Amino acid sequence: MGKARQMKTQKLGGAAGYPAWRARINDHLTNWVLPLGILLLLTSMMWAGEKRLFQQLFYVFLALPAFVLALNCRDLAAALLRSPVFIAFLCFAAYFSISISWSGTDESVLSLLKRPLYVLCLFFAFAGVAFHRPDRLTAVLRLSSIIAVVAASVQLAFFLLSDDGARLAGYGALHNPLLTSHVFGFFLVLWIAYWIHHRRFFLPVAMIAVAVLGALILATGSRTPLLALSATILWLGLMTGDRRGVIAFSILVLAGGIIAVLWPEAIAQRGLSYRPQIWAEAIRQALEFPTFGHGYNHALRIQVEGINYAFSDPHNMTLSVFYRGGALGLVFWAALFASALFVSWKNRKDVMIFAFSATIVYGLVASMTEGGSFLSRPKEHWFLLWIPFALLTAATLRRRENEGTGGRC
Repeated sequence: MGKARQMKTQKLGGAAGYPAWRARINDHLTNWVLPLGILLLLTSMMWAGEKRLFQQLFYVFLALPAFVLALNCRDLAAALLRSPVFIAFLCFAAYFSISISWSGTDESVLSLLKRPLYVLCLFFAFAGVAFHRPDRLTAVLRLSSIIAVVAASVQLAFFLLSDDGARLAGYGALHNPLLTSHVFGFFLVLWIAYWIHHRRFFLPVAMIAVAVLGALILATGSRTPLLALSATILWLGLMTGDRRGVIAFSILVLAGGIIAVLWPEAIAQRGLSYRPQIWAEAIRQALEFPTFGHGYNHALRIQVEGINYAFSDPHNMTLSVFYRGGALGLVFWAALFASALFVSWKNRKDVMIFAFSATIVYGLVASMTEGGSFLSRPKEHWFLLWIPFALLTAATLRRRENEGTGGRC
């Protein structure tokens, strides 16, 4: 299948005066380099000793090859521009890039402009592999999901055998319970979506994966992923529209009851962690410039009574967008999610789109109670936002290609 695609690509490229060497570059990038880059992006946070290594691997094995592919493959950009999710991202990124002009930030403009370009490279990387080698994208996702289960098992074992406290914070590049839940929660919802989409309830591999990843999420003691998982399962149940949805909802209720009985402290121990006070102050400051916001990367300082330090983010990604982009920024933000959910609903029979829509919903709900840096260098929050969006865009591109409505490089 891969050779046939390669021959067809070269044949079409040659017919349009497309140099053979450029076709060979595209083939090597999408067949080997970018799949490796995607694998490293999805898994290196689990085994890298520090976040800096995770970012370096992204720059070398994904961003740079994706940039070369974007320059070398004219039809890929044209295909992406037919994606409503990609167009929504371009509008969002363009607006916030312009907003730097009134943000008053001390950081270099060039440094800030690189960040949306990194996300753009992410879209090109996933779309390029889906465009040329969809089988490779499927294989990489499958392997990454298995690695995530193995890594979760190892981290759980270390946690249970050590005396590191009541909560699993994570190891290596993952050193915070909530950030750890972002990465492993992403893979958990992929496994849950695969399980729900499958016609057979008894799937030992999926059941083991969900059990291991779910146990790790519980061990972090974070409530944000529990809320996000609940919303995700409800969304998947709605997407199926049959008895699988009823089963998914029943499992959700049962799991919630077990957690409430066996681990009530996981829900109620830490109260609301000052979220209402932080959100109220963030909204107050955002309303100082309600239409266009304070500008991308404008510093935020929130002081809460009883806390001897200031918070630098609103612990809510949507509020961060409102603070820095105003009402207009919220419009672009809403368009991004609305387009993704619309595309997902329209193509809900496709297993990949079905699964990736789960990560969109999980990321949206999880970002409601945590985070603030929506356009950043590669970090854990990408598993909530940009990786799901890039995957969904790639899946819709692959579906159009299978239907014969897409072009080729």
